[in-house]
Amino acid sequence: MNTLFKLPLLGISMLGGALLVAGCNSAGTAATEVAGDAPSANRIAVQSEAKTDAQSKAQAQAGDDHAGEMGGMKMKPRTHTTKLAFSSNPNAIPVGQPVTWTLQISDAKSGDAVNDFEIEMTKKMHLIVVKNDLSWFNHIHPQFQGQGKFTVTTALPSAGTYKIYADYTLANAGQEVPQFEFATAGQTVTPAKVSIVPDKMQGMWLVNKFNAHPESEPDTKGGAVYEVALMPMPMPILAGQDVMLHFQIRDAKGTPVKDLQPYLGAMGHCVILSSDTNSYLHSHPMSGEGTMSHSMGDMKGMDHSMGDMKMNQSGLVKAQSGPDVRFHTNFPHAGLYKVWGQFQHKRKIITASFVVNVAPGQTQKSTGAADEATPHSH
Repeated sequence: MNTLFKLPLLGISMLGGALLVAGCNSAGTAATEVAGDAPSANRIAVQSEAKTDAQSKAQAQAGDDHAGEMGGMKMKPRTHTTKLAFSSNPNAIPVGQPVTWTLQISDAKSGDAVNDFEIEMTKKMHLIVVKNDLSWFNHIHPQFQGQGKFTVTTALPSAGTYKIYADYTLANAGQEVPQFEFATAGQTVTPAKVSIVPDKMQGMWLVNKFNAHPESEPDTKGGAVYEVALMPMPMPILAGQDVMLHFQIRDAKGTPVKDLQPYLGAMGHCVILSSDTNSYLHSHPMSGEGTMSHSMGDMKGMDHSMGDMKMNQSGLVKAQSGPDVRFHTNFPHAGLYKVWGQFQHKRKIITASFVVNVAPGQTQKSTGAADEATPHSH
């Protein structure tokens, strides 16, 4: 038997875990949204609700508590600590042209600007942008301007509705990930209507080919071709149960790539969205696979096998690695999910995407809880 199957599924850790959060949806070109706070286990679940702009603003100002669910267990309502206000210049977002977005982060109760952002995976904010049919994906990094304000200039490839997930961590409140929907110029915000089908297994792997591209420029053509394989373990994937996502990066001829370079302080990043776009998971590689520790002092007494990785003074991985990168996560509910894995080779980003089917877990089969809460994971 391949020794790979003997690897244990590690519990959530600082280096190899996933944060589960359900965000609230809002529509328009300038509105306010709220994120949930994160418990000490670095994993949260908040009930997902579709709201109008007015509801979102009112609840944002009130602190808006949400009830949630984690691993089939009910969670107490959580008080959100921050709110996000999104705007663009110009207000009507054109297609194919650079536009500057502003994301203002404020205290949910006082309205004061928030400034105590921690650096996570080398950035103060990771912004995931997707088209609401999941046909397009980008991972960008707004610049902090002070007084709670982040800005980024980016372009969208086609007309329609888009959704953003602003992923940041506060020094005293943990990780928060508000979601926000908007439409390009001349369009109206429409609910996600995703027609995705699971990728077919080739033996034990899902296999596709992808072109490398410059960071934050997924539409760039002509990059080197890579074959990326994904093996979920165990199979079938069951909702609410731990799963390992084992990626293997190969060149165009199928030869394993053994000199992957760290990307944002880790050997890879994995973003997962449910087909309704409400459940968002952002997972980092498992312990020992080239991850960054933002606070090495917090690891005292913890058994993390770091192997022979070389670390500089800031705690960033410098060693090359590959071809295998593994992520540990937990899908909150049954259904279809799209998985994006991002890796770096020769200073270009390989963004590999797959669609997987998650079957109902035992808790969902017995209680019918599949539709109660929609977690998000980082």
